[in-house]
Amino acid sequence: MQQFHTEREQRFIDLAAQLADDFAQRAAQHDEDESFPYENYARLRESGYTILTVPETFGGAGASLLERIKAQERLAQGCAATALAINMHFNVLGLVIDLWRRYRGTKTEALLRKIADGRLICGGSGSEPDNAVPILRPRATARRVAGGWIVNGRKIFSTQSIALDLYFAEATWDNGTEKATIISFLIPRETPGLLIKDDWHTMGMRATASHSTELREAFVPEEAVFLERPVFTRGGVVDSFLRAPFTIGAVYVGIAVAARNFVVDFMRDRPRYPFKKPMSHLPGVYNKVGEMDILIESARAVMWKAAAEVEREEPRSWARKSVAARYVAMENAVRVVDLALRAVGGASYFKRLPLERYYRDVRAGLFHPFDSDETMEFLGKSAFGIPLMDEDAVWA
Repeated sequence: MQQFHTEREQRFIDLAAQLADDFAQRAAQHDEDESFPYENYARLRESGYTILTVPETFGGAGASLLERIKAQERLAQGCAATALAINMHFNVLGLVIDLWRRYRGTKTEALLRKIADGRLICGGSGSEPDNAVPILRPRATARRVAGGWIVNGRKIFSTQSIALDLYFAEATWDNGTEKATIISFLIPRETPGLLIKDDWHTMGMRATASHSTELREAFVPEEAVFLERPVFTRGGVVDSFLRAPFTIGAVYVGIAVAARNFVVDFMRDRPRYPFKKPMSHLPGVYNKVGEMDILIESARAVMWKAAAEVEREEPRSWARKSVAARYVAMENAVRVVDLALRAVGGASYFKRLPLERYYRDVRAGLFHPFDSDETMEFLGKSAFGIPLMDEDAVWA
């Protein structure tokens, strides 16, 4: 499937392709071993991919949202786990970059320079156990002490946790006023009281090291806090978080493309007795590939359109489009991989082929916030102007 890209976009895609082709050689083994691809991360740093989205002012490539998702789609075709993990790094960077662009603060500027100069990996988690919308009020708590805060709390899905340089999290500070404050911070992974648990034993995306983490009387210095905001913030900085459920769709579209391309290559000349022509000539095969192409191009269309419009629209308007685009990308990607297994047949069940790994990995997309039910709720409520956490409405 030929696609049109600008010269600049193609440069980022080519970089991702070089990395993906290398990563693909080890993807199955890392999945089998539940091991983290440290060698992939070394390549990501060395190549400058980790600073893809950092503004050129600070030495990065300054990739736009559209350029980022096109590159990420290509990277995922080689190793989806690596692409998913580094996407979380980009999400944290994206929040810091958005804050710097809005307020031009010295703290965010210094942080971006530090990350770019050291090719540092950022990650952590905004998710918490039993907390429906942690960005509106984290259950992790912070209390003021001399020079900073003491933070306690638990986080889940801390992707790439064992490879981080800087750990991102948020906590609620009950500051004695009517409205509490949420602090966002980045601290070194070696911070005393930051505990990484060995609990990532999963069906898919096994090489992402998305362990749970715990902050136990962890000291967060004043200089590590790059944002303080009131709870239940409407618009503004919370809109930055809505880029996370959007961009993640590119990784899963990449898995779908990898599955589709494998089917075409594998079935092109595959014989089947007593037919004289290969299985690619069977309607049950080529019709499925045709449907895969429609699903992939549909997902790309909504993803690329939303990404291209982000700079031209009001944040809340774009948020609706982004959440809808992510839904289409996720659901279409799952359907594509299902079709791939059906087209190949029983052979797809064996680990010697990559399809069973694609099948397991792509399903992780169904659980990223917003999931399908939450997407429908968000779009429906926002259409009527109903707050997401309206106490008078039943939450999905």
